[in-house]
Amino acid sequence: MKRISLFVGVLALMAIFIFVITSEKDEITRIDVKTLQNKLENEEITLLDVRESSEYEGGHIEGAVNAPLSSLDANQLPYPKDEPIYVICRSGNRSAQAASQLQDAGYTEIYDVSGGMMAWESIE
Repeated sequence: MKRISLFVGVLALMAIFIFVITSEKDEITRIDVKTLQNKLENEEITLLDVRESSEYEGGHIEGAVNAPLSSLDANQLPYPKDEPIYVICRSGNRSAQAASQLQDAGYTEIYDVSGGMMAWESIE
């Protein structure tokens, strides 16, 4: 009976430990293009466009910084890791990957724009 109680206690401690470890990682927040538009109109924000340079040159959001996913090194970006950073691509796939890289590099407030430039162009 003591062994079972000890086993249950150890399992409970492990579960609590796993919960604490995984809950400390900050979330990536998905936002829609209307929210991004509102932010751009009312605040100065850091917006990374992670499309390739040729896509970016074909049209981009004013103020966006081109940081292609194919060469992105989130550890080398010059932005404070505790300030908001917004990420956009063409459709949302690459921005999700870039947001994950930013999170792994220690950025704590990451906003991934759902639908990407395709959605942005539909509201203009």
